[in-house]
Amino acid sequence: MSQAAKAALESISFMEKSLAHRVKAFGLDHDESVRQWKRLVTEYNVAAMKMLQTDDYELAMDLLNRAKELTKGDVKFGEADDRRKLLAITFNNMSCIHKKRGFLKTALGFAEKALKLEIASSKADNPACTHLNLCAILSRLGRHQHALQHCQCALDLLLGENYASGVTPGFLDEMGEEKDSSILAVCYHNMAVEFEHLQQYDKAIQSYLKSVETAGQELGMDHAITQAFESRANEAVPLLEAKLRESKRSKKVNEYDQKLAAYAKKTPRGTMR
Repeated sequence: MSQAAKAALESISFMEKSLAHRVKAFGLDHDESVRQWKRLVTEYNVAAMKMLQTDDYELAMDLLNRAKELTKGDVKFGEADDRRKLLAITFNNMSCIHKKRGFLKTALGFAEKALKLEIASSKADNPACTHLNLCAILSRLGRHQHALQHCQCALDLLLGENYASGVTPGFLDEMGEEKDSSILAVCYHNMAVEFEHLQQYDKAIQSYLKSVETAGQELGMDHAITQAFESRANEAVPLLEAKLRESKRSKKVNEYDQKLAAYAKKTPRGTMR
């Protein structure tokens, strides 16, 4: 176990004792108890995702199960919407762990649970992230049409007025990092990938270019993430343009063949030269 992991566990142990003391002194419903409960559940999630840096899946899942118990167990802290929000974050992170391990159907189940909770909660920060997680899982399962639908849902939320920008506390990527990423740019990139799988080459091209444009606007053209999207677009777009030209050429040939066949049916035999 790394020194960072040991330090995180020591911090969590202190926070657990602190929560127990507050509950004993003030009760479950007191603001001090509720605030410490939120901090602890968030720390469980953050620490669990950081454990993935050393592939410590068992410890990561243990921490997430502790978080689940504090949000779903018999002892109920805070308001119902707060519990749903934190449980959704926990299920999302469980999904990320299973996705990284290749257990895609299990990952899908947890992501779907997270989405249901977010739909039922008025305090969910970034349900768009859950849709993008579902998109990534479904894509790896080969269900590209459904993946695209979740990507479109994410885009609608990201472009909506009520979207809460920024990183959701405790919701990290599977490497345990809260990157200064552009979720909207990621969404456009994922859409491009799904359009490419579905052979909708013109839409794929537009989405790849939009991902670069959006990342540039939000992060700057010199940012590593923008440059990564630009590199991917520079690689993909020429190939997609070639496929698009071939697709249009094949369509024209097919249309010509169909017209010729229809003409042959109308023309009496012996009159065609």
